[in-house]
Amino acid sequence: MPTGNIERRKLLKLMGAGATSVALAGCQGTQQTETTEGSSGGDSTTTEQTSDGGSGASGGNDFHFVAGQVFGTLDPAEQVDYTQGLAAQNLYDELITVDAETLQPTAHIAESWDTEDEGKTWVFTVRDDVTFSDGTPLTADDVAYSLTRMLELQRGYSSFWLDYLDPSNITVRDERTVAFEFNQAYGPALATFVQFYIVNSTVVQENETDGDYGNAYLQNNSAGSGAYVLDNWEQGNSIEASAYEDYWKGWSEDSFDTFRSTVITEESTIKTTMQQGEGDMTDQYMGTQAYAEMDSYANVRVPEVPQLQLFHFPLNCQKAPTDDINVRKAIAYAFDYDSAVNDIIGGGVVAAGPVPREMAGHNGDLVPMEQDLDKAKEFLDKADYSVDEINEIGLEHVVVAGTELQRQMGLLNQAGLSELGIDLEINPLQWARLTDRATSAESTAHMTNIFHTAKMPSPDSHTYLMYHPSSFGSYISQSWYSTDEIAATLEEARQTSDLQSRLEKYEEAQALIVEGMPSVYIANPPYRIGINENVEGWQYRGVMSFDWDVHSMTRSGEGRAK
Repeated sequence: MPTGNIERRKLLKLMGAGATSVALAGCQGTQQTETTEGSSGGDSTTTEQTSDGGSGASGGNDFHFVAGQVFGTLDPAEQVDYTQGLAAQNLYDELITVDAETLQPTAHIAESWDTEDEGKTWVFTVRDDVTFSDGTPLTADDVAYSLTRMLELQRGYSSFWLDYLDPSNITVRDERTVAFEFNQAYGPALATFVQFYIVNSTVVQENETDGDYGNAYLQNNSAGSGAYVLDNWEQGNSIEASAYEDYWKGWSEDSFDTFRSTVITEESTIKTTMQQGEGDMTDQYMGTQAYAEMDSYANVRVPEVPQLQLFHFPLNCQKAPTDDINVRKAIAYAFDYDSAVNDIIGGGVVAAGPVPREMAGHNGDLVPMEQDLDKAKEFLDKADYSVDEINEIGLEHVVVAGTELQRQMGLLNQAGLSELGIDLEINPLQWARLTDRATSAESTAHMTNIFHTAKMPSPDSHTYLMYHPSSFGSYISQSWYSTDEIAATLEEARQTSDLQSRLEKYEEAQALIVEGMPSVYIANPPYRIGINENVEGWQYRGVMSFDWDVHSMTRSGEGRAK
């Protein structure tokens, strides 16, 4: 944050004006930050700790999120993974948000809504007290432009709407009212709008280059109404942002002046960063022992709650030899699910199909898999490929580089397949390379470690986004698997307005999907992250990255004694 803003905040706080500005909680002592850029596996940030145990970058109350993977883009229209979602959640505002208690869609920028034409048209009324970071009001025009922009770019979560909404059917009725006329009733529409972030249409249009809808500009600048404004982004290393003082939700004295995230891929470095009080929060993708160790630190707590997440190995159904259903079934039955859940993940439950068991609309008739080597051998005997042919082709298992859990899952899979005489190559890749390879069936690995957290409060994100052909080409859909019946059932689900009837369609789709064994469905893991003890206000909110809304958190108190 610019020094002038910080000094102004200090003055306001001393004058008792902290109710309308961000105050500098915990700014005693020396604050000095030094950033060292190392290799992609060892980027680290060293921050001199303030006397209250919190990091003190930028001379104020700084929130430091330690990310285990790079930020691939800062354009909210492109975001699809957790670091990109983290940036969008803090720099922009979504039209609809997720209620932390019910995990269901609730009002945010849209304060109310209604449907017309038997569910085909959705009409939203936007708040009248929201401004962008340049001080201009957010209006229905900005909402209309932002969704049109997503549909034209055809990136990110635009697949939620591309088949159902034409830009010409987005209408601004007045300054606060916008209507979306879908080409059919679209049941999960409200849930999808949690992934629709609104940009300042004037600023973005002024910075368009060669018809890019401002995409290049938004890689180095933010143009949102969110709680924070982008200061700096070093792709692969860090992101830094300062509080927007006139944010429509207001601020408390203990709110965070600045938000930053540094990419650290080594678990040992992440743990040290947290133990020394230099980090405020971690992601949820490390190994079980890392969280157990962090929970033993006096200044760190590790909440554990059930979550809407699937961990699985999508099997590439368009690439030999995993294009053979019997090979896929052999791989699935050879895997040791009990060890994966209890020994590696250290909690949660074995998955039963693609939809997390805690999510409304999960098909309760599906049975979790168990390791059965005899069955695995039976299916292998039925396959069109012999063991020798499979080994000649070669099976590749991609794991995300740098985390112990990812490595152990690869080794566990390797051990099970070795019982069948099958060789397995474990290939650690950085996340950016993994997502690049997922864009085509030819370049996608035979199997890949994937954590798939709910992208909206609906089973659509664990069915349609994974197994409908229109969703292919993303890390989410690396099975490259569908059938005409699956596609039709998922389309019917989206066309169904009645919630219970729609959930039944999703349950029907899950049964059809599992018949084809397009994934090794391993676990619904518990949610664990490391949190600095003096960070308060965190809540689990179900949808990916919504838990990391920095504005909802404050710094106060001291670390607990253990």
